[in-house]
Amino acid sequence: MELSKKVKVALDETRMLILGAQILLGFQFRGVFGDGYDLLPADSRYLSGVAMGLMICVVGLLITPGPYHRMVEAGTDSGRFHRLVKIVAELALLPFALAFGLDLFITVERIFDETPALLPESSLRARLLACGTVFPGAKAPCWPSRTRNDEGSIPGQVEHTSSRQNRADAD
Repeated sequence: MELSKKVKVALDETRMLILGAQILLGFQFRGVFGDGYDLLPADSRYLSGVAMGLMICVVGLLITPGPYHRMVEAGTDSGRFHRLVKIVAELALLPFALAFGLDLFITVERIFDETPALLPESSLRARLLACGTVFPGAKAPCWPSRTRNDEGSIPGQVEHTSSRQNRADAD
């Protein structure tokens, strides 16, 4: 494939990625300004801010090639510019994966009413999942299986009652 075609395809792909990143950023902003955000634990609100900052970085990285091509390269195609577009698109994957993982963690925590005591283990799994997404060749370690003891609980598990259980007990 000739260079001008490669540059056009690379720019088109970054434009498509920008659209997806902008949509996700819009969802993040909607979540922050929506009802119930103040009901989230403080840790989740901080993680939401970090995820939003990461997604802003993604949008900034993905926007970069278009203006650079127009202003610096004067609209001409070069191998150097093609490499720049590839590098920028690859660099945007890491903050995108981390932001998406944080948002997913916050959502799952909210849905299942998990406690912050599970945060270190869950965030480790999210980071490894993100690294596996960004670096597909990386192998994630096998997770040790947890078995229940005679009382029906998992050893080392922190017992807690959720607000759903409290509401059910009150009825």
